[in-house]
Amino acid sequence: MTTPHGPFRLLTWTFIAMLFGATVANATTTLREVNVVDLVANSELILRGTITNVTDGIDSRGIPYTEVTLHVADAIRGQVSSDYTFRQFGLLKPRDMGNGMTNLMVTPSGWATYAKGEETILFLNKKAAWTGLQTTVGLGQGKFKVFMAGAVNQSNNAGLFKNVSIAPSLLGTKEQRAMLTQQGPVNVNAFVSLIKQAVNGQWVESGRLKHVQK
Repeated sequence: MTTPHGPFRLLTWTFIAMLFGATVANATTTLREVNVVDLVANSELILRGTITNVTDGIDSRGIPYTEVTLHVADAIRGQVSSDYTFRQFGLLKPRDMGNGMTNLMVTPSGWATYAKGEETILFLNKKAAWTGLQTTVGLGQGKFKVFMAGAVNQSNNAGLFKNVSIAPSLLGTKEQRAMLTQQGPVNVNAFVSLIKQAVNGQWVESGRLKHVQK
């Protein structure tokens, strides 16, 4: 972690570090398994596309970030342009600040990570009001890497369709097969079809797609 010059900036940086340190620690240690209901219910944007750029930096308030640009092929939820850029908390790697200090505030464990050229499906939360930072729902669980005919999140899709209730009449054969996936890649076309229908038909809002009551 770096030490800014001057007493005021030191105080400011200390406050920011404490604020985000607590937030990151809480998010990382309390990370719970999320399923498809959580992903659809909590996402402001659902986008499929290709990562065209990944950079990092520190903004004018001293907040470290990773900036991601997605070339959008399909906006499943939300109105966005052909390229969507957002920032997530944390640097790509520790940064030498040139003053003998190193900023160690990198992307926390369990959060989504990005690589230029990868095809992905993102379930994005609303941007934070103060920082403008944006994360995927369930952190690494809300970012799916698409390869061949499959899509898989950073938790290997564990729990994706667990404790989910849906009216069988809503599903076609390929969607029914997709929901049998317990772990590992899910067929991407079936998954996207399921999500599109859930969004357009407001399945979560109407209770047709919901959590199993325990």
